[in-house]
Amino acid sequence: MDEQGNADDDIDGQRTRRHEAELPLDHHPHIATFPLRTAGAMIDEIVSEQNGYQSYGEKMSEDGVSCVWAPFTSHIDYEVARWAKLRGQGSTAFSDLLNIDGVCERLGLSYRNSRELNHIIDSKIPARRPRFRRQEILVAGEAFDVYFRDILQCVKALFGDPELAPHLVFAPERHYSNEDKTQRIYHDMYTGDWWWHTQKRLENEKPGATIIPILLSSDKTQVTMFRNKSAYPIYMTIGNLPKEIRRQPSRNAQILVGYLPTTKLEHITNKAARRRCLANLFHACVRHIVEPLIVPGKDGMSIASGDGVLRRGHPLLACYIGDYPEQLLVTGMKTGECPKCDIPSTELGSKDLPFEMRDLDQILHALALVDEDPTQFTKACRDAGIKPLYHPFWEGLPHCNIYNAITPDVLHQIYQGLVKHLISWIKSAYGEAEIDARCKRLPPNHNIRLFMKGISVLSRVSGTEHQQICRFLLGLIIDIRLPDGASPVRLIRAVRGLLDFLYLAQYPCHSDLTLELLSGALNRFHDNKSIFVDLGIRSSFNLPKLHSFRHYVTMIRMFGTTDNYNTEYTERLHIDLAKDAYRATNHKDEYMQMTLWLERREKMLWHDKFIQWRLHNGAAPAHVPQSRHPLPHSDLVYLRQSKLTKDPSVKRVTFASLAEQYGAVHFQAAVARFVVQVTQPDLTARQSEEAACHVNLPFQSVVVFHKVRYSTVGDDGMLNNVTVDAIHARPARRDCHNRKVPARFDTALVNLGNGGKMGVEGYRVAQVHVVFSLSANVKRALFGNVNVPDHLAYVEWFTPFTAPDINHGMYKVSRALYDGDRQSSIVPIRNVRRSIHLIPKFGTVAPREWTTSNVLDRCSTFFVNNFTDRDAYVTVF
Repeated sequence: MDEQGNADDDIDGQRTRRHEAELPLDHHPHIATFPLRTAGAMIDEIVSEQNGYQSYGEKMSEDGVSCVWAPFTSHIDYEVARWAKLRGQGSTAFSDLLNIDGVCERLGLSYRNSRELNHIIDSKIPARRPRFRRQEILVAGEAFDVYFRDILQCVKALFGDPELAPHLVFAPERHYSNEDKTQRIYHDMYTGDWWWHTQKRLENEKPGATIIPILLSSDKTQVTMFRNKSAYPIYMTIGNLPKEIRRQPSRNAQILVGYLPTTKLEHITNKAARRRCLANLFHACVRHIVEPLIVPGKDGMSIASGDGVLRRGHPLLACYIGDYPEQLLVTGMKTGECPKCDIPSTELGSKDLPFEMRDLDQILHALALVDEDPTQFTKACRDAGIKPLYHPFWEGLPHCNIYNAITPDVLHQIYQGLVKHLISWIKSAYGEAEIDARCKRLPPNHNIRLFMKGISVLSRVSGTEHQQICRFLLGLIIDIRLPDGASPVRLIRAVRGLLDFLYLAQYPCHSDLTLELLSGALNRFHDNKSIFVDLGIRSSFNLPKLHSFRHYVTMIRMFGTTDNYNTEYTERLHIDLAKDAYRATNHKDEYMQMTLWLERREKMLWHDKFIQWRLHNGAAPAHVPQSRHPLPHSDLVYLRQSKLTKDPSVKRVTFASLAEQYGAVHFQAAVARFVVQVTQPDLTARQSEEAACHVNLPFQSVVVFHKVRYSTVGDDGMLNNVTVDAIHARPARRDCHNRKVPARFDTALVNLGNGGKMGVEGYRVAQVHVVFSLSANVKRALFGNVNVPDHLAYVEWFTPFTAPDINHGMYKVSRALYDGDRQSSIVPIRNVRRSIHLIPKFGTVAPREWTTSNVLDRCSTFFVNNFTDRDAYVTVF
């Protein structure tokens, strides 16, 4: 078989298509608003005279206390209480601290222990979110406790939060990448088809509706390391909030609405009966939580946003977020089946076998027979393809199709699913020893975790670790031989296809064209996956998680990009709302204590916002009209800015030390050439070289910086303090334990002056050896009145980019030499766009003398790694 001829397309064609697909994402979208003005409209233009803070302040003033820190007596009194509830080590430790003689008196505290502080919070601080209640749920003659909140009050609390009011979206929109409005763009939930179509149905029935999409998520989690104690929280948020806010725990845009029972029903010996009882228990509990949504979902309810504007809101269940076992539990499907469609379990690995989404009407008709003859009910459920559930929670919810509501799960379906399988298959194909040897010899990079013991020794590998392995996985296997001389082309294409799918699936903004790229990446994996069967590693690919990839495009069109409903956010919530809550208890009757701890914590969080509002003279948050739209791709291409420390790492480094310790052998010549390029830019290359020979440098040393950090720049132009990238250029040293730390000189992507946001045109790879600055006197002597950047870098070049490989898609570079010496230059730090990771061309066997610290010097050829992060993936293609 001519494998080269079977390539999907020539490499230039692939690059052109991808460039054309991603380029529109760099521009503001063309927006089509919902055609009916009644959608999301205010009720008779009614605006409440009070916002959320003002009504809260009225409740606070009922006691007649006017102190800004009320109910606390002073700033210190309040700050200590805030620390105790949001940062403290526990009630007993706090009480012990206050029991120290003189502490309360000297600080002027109005409480002397945790009990008194709790009494103040419970009795004098109003609750913004509803309290938890305990309810007994009877299933199969046995009672179980479920702790839950009024979900309608939770919706009103989120919708009415004045901090979130400027960000709320009240009506769907369609975004396009072209003026003709033929190419759709999808990002936030309100740009998807579900909101638009549901809005249209509601407007036909009862004009003036404001849809409040409810996103539920649940996941059982361990709250102890050794006692096997678990909790089963269920969370909710609303789709009116942008995804950037929903995914930030600090914005408190997710609410814990309940703790479900964690019983395993081990007293039921029959496994089928036990599973059936567990499913019915789950649905009975969740039904009790979501039941209040039924009436307002149909008829609407008056609801005020945080700026006091009243609307007729319809809270509708839009998405249910969970891993595969949770999806089966919610939908009533069997293990090994797709929870969304009717594809046979024996065809889950098919690339293009047709399927139909599950027929909700048929399923609801079967479930309606639950009170009839049990045999007839069981048969009807079997014919409909569902387990015989007793009134599932979604049965009566308006405008809810639970099989459409099940969303993609990047964490468990990709990282903990197919990526986990892929790594296992690769280790079986190539052998663990060689894979581990290559892992130990990768050069360092800010975005790469070095597994110095290899990856085969890892156990209980987390999703984060699988994500880190994906960043260099393809580069490891490029030139390893397969057993019996088999061609590795299909295996490399399969890995590349799956990695492309992984990165494209996580784009924060998609167009119709990028969704075609997503489908194409999946097809490449399917077209080449048979290599694992030929190698005897797999016999079939009937994996539910692999089949779920076929639903990604549809779901992105329906609900927006996958970062709207990522289970990673749920995993993060477990820390604050389950594990920390459990640690605050005495582990006896823990749920009563956990819910009370959470209520007090939420009260203090809200009260802190109220105090900050009051300190700023009670300025009400202004209502922001919905015509304001930031770029939807905000983090597809990072706008980043370099940042160096105020003081240099070394204040004086001589030319000799630069050559010996930093490897800057041609530093003086490079500076001379840079002076000529800046002061005489019109000279030819030969003339520049001749002129550089006559440049005299009026200095013998420079100040040096060992690290350049990169932070993102927000849409508002403000610099974010989070470091997203860094470049190290430091010599060997001794640490605090007198151990030798090898030198590190990172490689970077340098803009030659005409580089764009996407693609490698106008860029070149270089190794940064010295980051330095020149004094004002030196710059004046060398450059006169020409403006020269404050920070410069001495770099050694690699060869220019050529065409990437047609199979693995990576660019190959090597050291750029001139008369046997490495080519070097001085470049402004502002031209160094980002760090870049190079993967050595190991050959069939990794040389054992190579190490992570010397591989950049000993290896002659490298592959440019474009999987280190999304910015590299978008740039280096």
